[in-house]
Amino acid sequence: MKMLTIMLSWNRPHLIQKTIESYIRETTVLYDLIVVDNASNKETVKELEVLKEKHNFRLELLKENMGGLAFNYILDSINLNDYDYIHFSENDIEYLPNWDKTLIKKLETFPKVGQISPFSPFPQSNIGEFSWKKPATFVSSNNQSIYFAKNNVGTNCIVRTELIKQGLRWKNIETNQGFRFPNDLLFSIKVKKMGWNVAFNDQYVGINWGHNITELQKELDYYVKNHKSKSFQRFKKQLRNFNLEIYEDEDGSYKLRKINQST
Repeated sequence: MKMLTIMLSWNRPHLIQKTIESYIRETTVLYDLIVVDNASNKETVKELEVLKEKHNFRLELLKENMGGLAFNYILDSINLNDYDYIHFSENDIEYLPNWDKTLIKKLETFPKVGQISPFSPFPQSNIGEFSWKKPATFVSSNNQSIYFAKNNVGTNCIVRTELIKQGLRWKNIETNQGFRFPNDLLFSIKVKKMGWNVAFNDQYVGINWGHNITELQKELDYYVKNHKSKSFQRFKKQLRNFNLEIYEDEDGSYKLRKINQST
């Protein structure tokens, strides 16, 4: 049994370092890792080259930001027969011990699940994840549990290679601000139309630092621009759950403050 991981990179070098290091440390099944960079800044590219030298993975440096289509660029360049599972990863995840064996065990237990997320449908609010509860149905079999997703499970997931062989590919969400996001909703819809279920794990086997208050405070402008291009009102609503709000300072930069705190 062998897994291919395709990891998207776009700026935020400290997070891609955390993602790659935790992946290398915690992945125990036979795997190949391909990191594809979507035309990041020089600092990120330098960090990737250092990590490649250290860990000897395949690194693809694209000249333009292809968004989620970068996944397809890799999928169309490999021999799919070499892999049983394809893992799609973003660049802001910390993988936890046994993450890979846990998810593959779930796919073996539930043979009609074609796509599974390393996250549960419930946000990790206790460690600062600003997200929302996703609609899903709990199911169990042979002492294993997952949640069938009503909608999508996000970009970070493991998919059975047979779906990729049947033509499953990624599309982008294009925004007015120039951001290109993998269209994870359409991807999960395609999986379902192919006759498979999509699922969340019953617990987190990775930390989604890209949705965490700690990281938000480090690079607030980045996250504000990101969420303004897709779902800014929902983003602000999530922050209110932590008694926080975004405001624009006199110099045009964005700041966080406790609700009802004066500027």
